[in-house]
Amino acid sequence: MVITMKENEVHSLDLIFIRHGSTLWNQQKRYLGHTDIGLLPEAKQELAPLREQLRNFCWSKLYSSDLLRCRQTLTNVAPMQQEQAQLDARLREIDFGEWEGKTYDQLQHIQQYRDWIDDPQSVTPPKGESWQAFTARIDSFLDTRLLHDALSKPVKVDLPQIGIVTHGGVIRYAISRLIPDLNFWDTQVIPGQAMKVRLDYGASGWVGSQMAFP
Repeated sequence: MVITMKENEVHSLDLIFIRHGSTLWNQQKRYLGHTDIGLLPEAKQELAPLREQLRNFCWSKLYSSDLLRCRQTLTNVAPMQQEQAQLDARLREIDFGEWEGKTYDQLQHIQQYRDWIDDPQSVTPPKGESWQAFTARIDSFLDTRLLHDALSKPVKVDLPQIGIVTHGGVIRYAISRLIPDLNFWDTQVIPGQAMKVRLDYGASGWVGSQMAFP
């Protein structure tokens, strides 16, 4: 990490990454990036266990993607704290462009799609977002909004807990960046699931490790 510690700042913090609940497109296995659709009616029941697990959390900071499915998830799992959440468009899923709403079966015979599957870092969906743009905005969030802004003011607890309600691809990339030797596809996170990463500050900066949740 490029962020350096200041005197009296904390040396450890917990990040709780929360993937939004299920949408119709998730259920139908359609690509869902920037398209702004809400949760399924049954998502409230799906999210009930997570709501109970988070009931006694005292968030130092709470962030969320600005897309509807994340805002609705936030309302379901942290109803008493949702007003303190800061919405940030940098936490959106990657934009799949013309492939939004399409399934693998619909796209599998398109060569550009097959090339993208093989090498998403080099191939961009038509009218979509490049891998470099996607990762750059998440890096920006992690370096500025999170590791800088979240720790720039004194905190009242020894181990701050920061909640981040976002999307599957964002969680995979963020965790792969924060935890050494972890790749993007090494992390599997289902809708309505939370994952905990503890960041410790040492000689080489912030280094993450995955913790059991809850």
